[in-house]
Parts: sequence; structure tokens; C-alpha cells
Amino acid sequence: MKLAVFFPGIGYHCDKPLLYYSEKIAGQYEYETIKIAYEGLSKNLDEAFDEALSQTEARLAGVDWKRYEDVLFVSKSIGTAVAGAYAAKYAVNCRNIYYTPLEKTFAFTGPKGMVFHGTSDPWAKTEMIQAKCLENNLPLRIIENANHSLEIPEHAGQSLRILADVMEETESYLADTIQYRQITDQEISPELFAQFIRHQKVTMCRRKVNGEWTVAAAPFVDDWSSEDYQTLIKCLKNTVLTGGFVCGAFYRGILKGFVSVEASLFGGSHRYLDLSSIHISEDMRGRGIGRVLFQKAASWAAQQGADKLYISAHSAVETQAFYQAMGCVEAQVYHREHVEREPYDCQLEYRLRVK
Repeated sequence: MKLAVFFPGIGYHCDKPLLYYSEKIAGQYEYETIKIAYEGLSKNLDEAFDEALSQTEARLAGVDWKRYEDVLFVSKSIGTAVAGAYAAKYAVNCRNIYYTPLEKTFAFTGPKGMVFHGTSDPWAKTEMIQAKCLENNLPLRIIENANHSLEIPEHAGQSLRILADVMEETESYLADTIQYRQITDQEISPELFAQFIRHQKVTMCRRKVNGEWTVAAAPFVDDWSSEDYQTLIKCLKNTVLTGGFVCGAFYRGILKGFVSVEASLFGGSHRYLDLSSIHISEDMRGRGIGRVLFQKAASWAAQQGADKLYISAHSAVETQAFYQAMGCVEAQVYHREHVEREPYDCQLEYRLRVK
């Protein structure tokens, strides 16, 4: 059995868009639902929190939490703090969706959940939300220019698109499916990679020796340091800001794979676009995520007028097997900077369209 409990904000009741539609989605996935309602809350935030928690305890007094194998708390604003406090006090093992949490929320957050925050939220500074999510290991979805209701008041169309995107991610979280979407420069930060595992144990590599391709033993462990992640963040931000493509694969709101393609054509008549990175977290490899991300990158590159993707590819035999399965072959023209930077990489290309 599954149960979803909805915790409103002050003035943001369960019939408001975020909670109304998330409840509909929960119903589609056969969750029983309970909607909390507050009455007569104080205008003082601390007093309002205490009152809301007390009313929540009364509303949920008869719930036998052990009956449910999956408990979901969906909360908004002050409700995010109430949900966290209630779960901590009564030891409820639950997943959480936190819509626009407050700083107070992070005194109670549990280990499972995801956060939605708008950069124009007057009740919570983005820098604080980012720091608290990183500290609590919570995946964060930042919506640029959105307010405390995750809306842009002067733009109804944009607000509706935000609502649709948030509900799509909410549904992906409920359904335990992989969601693929483009990543904005605002999102690219240390917390985005907080649960990404680059680790790769390599034993055999494909290398070109005297003009011939061979497979040879070259054991090493490939991983990223904190400095490597900082460099990655800088590079991916630059990709987005210069018109390139960065797409992520998210599981329960957590980044588990990503691909990037640069915006500038090169290679003369070959019309290459550079697939500058594609990585899958170690704990999610073998599930087809890399194939989907590669296809999304190829589709985007074709739309930009490229004829081929260029890949300076890791030489591990497992990595090379992936690119071979995707249809990549040795590049007809080598990119000098890639060769100089990673001399052991295999320089590959992938044809996007047949002339």
C-alpha cells in the first residue's frame, strides 16, 4: 500500500496548482491521499509553525504508518518544515517533495527527497537553499525567476510551462523513472553532482600503436577530485552560456548521467560538433541511460546543422564498446587540441545524416 500526505503553506492550500496537480498524479499511481488543512494560524512564522504542526498531529493521529510500504510527503513553504518535523518526531520513513522550502525546513529534512526552488523567492535566498541542499545531500531543482509559488506573475505562459515541468519531475519521482531534460547554467553547481559517482576501474584499453589499433593492459582507476568537479562545473556552464547543449538524466531528482555538445562547428566540410562529455554515475550504468543521452545529443547536433559528432573518447574497452555500439568510427580528421590534451583518447566521429 502507498500513502501520500500533502502539507500546504500559509495561504497556499491543497487546491492550489502545485499541490492540486501533484495529488492528481499521486492518485494515478494508486497512492492513498491525505490533505492537511490549517486554520487560524498566527502571523508570526514560529508560532504559525507550532500551530500547523499541532494541527497536523491531530489530523494524522489515526494513521498506522507501518501499513504502507511507500510513504510520500508532498509539502509547500511552511508545510515543508511541518512535514520534516512530523517525520522526525514520529520516525516516519518517507520520501519527500519539498516545494519552495524555508530555511527552517532544513532543521528537519530527512535523507530522501527533492527540492524545488525559484530564484525570485522572497522567503528563501538561493545561496542558502543551495548550501543547505548540499549539506543535507538533497537534489535541488532551481527554476530561474520563479517566485515563492514557482510562478512568474507577469508571464502566464511561462508560469504554465514551469508548472508542467515541475509536475513532470514530480511524476518521475513518484514513478521511479528516469527523467531526461536540459540543464540550465543556474543549476550547474556542486550540489548537482553531490550524488554522482564517476568511479571507473579500468583494466584494458584500446590504443593505436604504429598505426594499428590494439587492446592492451593499462590498469588504473578513473575518478574525479573536488578540483576536477570544479573544472567540470566551469566547463559545463560555459557550454550552456555559449549556446551549447547540456542534458541530464535524473533519478528521483538526482543527476545520474549527463552529456554535453559544444555550439561551434569545426572541421571544414566535415561539419563537426564536439560531444565534449558523456558520463553515467557508476551506480546506474547498464540501464541504457548512455544510449538515450547520446541520441539526444545527436538529435540536438543535427538540428544545429552539423553533419557529425566528434568524440575524444576514453580508451577503456568498455567505453569503446559503447561508442562502437552507437555506430561511432575513427575520426577522419583529428582535433589537435583534443589529441594534445588527452593523447590516449580515441578520436571518433558519428555521422548524423547521410549525404
